[in-house]
Amino acid sequence: MVYHKGNIISFYYLENSTPCFLHIIKIQVIAEREQKIQSEVKEIRKVFHCELCNKQYKLAIEFEAHLSSYDHNHRKRFKQMKEMHGSSSRDDRQKREQQRQEREMAKFAQMADARKQQLENQEESRDISMPVAARSATLVADQDQRKALKFGFSAKSSASKSSVGNATKKPKVAVASVFGNDSDEE
Repeated sequence: MVYHKGNIISFYYLENSTPCFLHIIKIQVIAEREQKIQSEVKEIRKVFHCELCNKQYKLAIEFEAHLSSYDHNHRKRFKQMKEMHGSSSRDDRQKREQQRQEREMAKFAQMADARKQQLENQEESRDISMPVAARSATLVADQDQRKALKFGFSAKSSASKSSVGNATKKPKVAVASVFGNDSDEE
């Protein structure tokens, strides 16, 4: 007789009810044993795993050889060096970059203020020295000069080119540009 959870079950009943039942139980027991053995082997092998190099060794001798190898010690020293200097150098680099950007922004702001003040001074000097009629005439002259510089000739010079036979030529006058050497042909 076999006792199972407080109930009396005859061994004959188990054996004859399902002929494969005992075979199935044997297979389950064997599978559980193998699984337990494999998990124990994994636990034992974890001892021979180098986290730094991410390498697994089967034998203690191999693992000890690895620990004394150049590769392992080099990685170990490199990691220590990075821990000592890595964070401070990144912080210093970011700080220097931020200071450089602040200096550039201050420089641009200073240049913009100087340009703005220069334009205000020019406007004030024009307003004081010229009456309204003279300012409008100056604007028209500036526009004519821009057209002449843009196309390389003015409207007045086209009449002088029609008289090709003239022996006396007018001397060329250099016109200074407010805009620099910028041209549309580039």
